[in-house]
Amino acid sequence: MAEEIKSTLEIALEKAEKIGKASKEELELFQLKEEAQRLSAKFLRNEISDFENSLSNLLKDKTPQQKKVIYQGVVDVFLKNIVLPKYEYQLDDAKRALEGLKKIFKKVPEMSKVCQQLEALLKEYVMHKEAIYNELLKRFNAGVAALEKALSDQLGAEVKVNVEEHPQFKEEWNKIKEKLDEEYGKQLEYFKNLFRKIVS
Repeated sequence: MAEEIKSTLEIALEKAEKIGKASKEELELFQLKEEAQRLSAKFLRNEISDFENSLSNLLKDKTPQQKKVIYQGVVDVFLKNIVLPKYEYQLDDAKRALEGLKKIFKKVPEMSKVCQQLEALLKEYVMHKEAIYNELLKRFNAGVAALEKALSDQLGAEVKVNVEEHPQFKEEWNKIKEKLDEEYGKQLEYFKNLFRKIVS
């Protein structure tokens, strides 16, 4: 494997090494970015009541470069929480992150539209995934009914086959879901890159 997965310790040691070599200005920027990320995380966990005011205070009396780093830190955290939802709570997390992005870019109407499009994409993904899954389930259930009857007749007792546990069902669903994730994932990345470009 070309890329190794780094342990938390390795990442912490690399950060410490960078900090050790960093100039005072770089260290300040690093600390500002971390503070901005913590602010975003608090917003996502509903731990602060006035995110905009807190962000405004953090930006106060900062140089343009410092402001850029703060915005990058805040936006990075929000974007990391916007994923194709595998579970319902991830859709809620993404909506909360989108709320944060809307607050940051509220003076840029185009970005508000992008947030709406992004939210619509995530909802569409969930609905599309559920519809395809249910259709596949229906198709497999139709084929299994005859098998259940034959087994029940042979064994003299009612037999129920759980289609969702069937290896062929799982294999087919995984193939379909992979394509779906790839298709929607590309669109999601496109939207995320719009935000990244603005703060870079």
